[in-house]
Amino acid sequence: MAHAIGREIIRAGLADREFIDRATQGFEEYRRLVEPWTVSLAVKVTGVPAAVIRELAQAYALGEPFRASCGTEQEEDRALINLSLLTGRGHTDRERRTPFHLVRHSPPVDLTDEEYPVRLTKGRRLDSYDARLQKGGSGSSLRRAECVELSPEDAEHYGVVVGEQVRVNTRRGSTTAPVWVDPVLRPGAAFMTGRPPEESDANQSSARVSCPIAGAVEFEAAAIRIEKMPVVAVRN
Repeated sequence: MAHAIGREIIRAGLADREFIDRATQGFEEYRRLVEPWTVSLAVKVTGVPAAVIRELAQAYALGEPFRASCGTEQEEDRALINLSLLTGRGHTDRERRTPFHLVRHSPPVDLTDEEYPVRLTKGRRLDSYDARLQKGGSGSSLRRAECVELSPEDAEHYGVVVGEQVRVNTRRGSTTAPVWVDPVLRPGAAFMTGRPPEESDANQSSARVSCPIAGAVEFEAAAIRIEKMPVVAVRN
């Protein structure tokens, strides 16, 4: 997304060329790096609406700071440093010119396709960090059983409702979980909290990759397919 914002700033003539020429180096290489990152491509990759990306570009060029999730923390910082240099807000001195960072986009290891069209990410919910809950203390309205969280659009597409058991299939395994619908999620994205490997094959199937720059582990992620569970008739 930072690349798309940088491209919009350049194409709108909002880059501080005087500062760039005087205090930076590597601008042409950076310009060529971000040129393919059109707003339409950024929408497909990030899910952020085009109007929002354009508004962010305008706002940032006019001096409004922000932090966006673009990748691992160090990659994110480098991408945002580029935006600072682009708009004349990079810290530099008279003795050296600050270089633009050529931050390359690294797609997820386990790519989605027609057979596995949903991107599953895994992490912890807020209540997982509550010491009282970890020690078996008081309950929380935030706490709920393990489930697979889907967008309202995907829940409608698969014909499932909150609480319904579904099978979550990856390329390397599967597990079952009840559905939770979260309006914050965009279509094509799903979320689950982590469980021990012996409890879930899907936990073993998510990819973990270290960022060579930051040395940090990428979010556990996997391409998945959601399947409705067959209805079992109950005899009296």
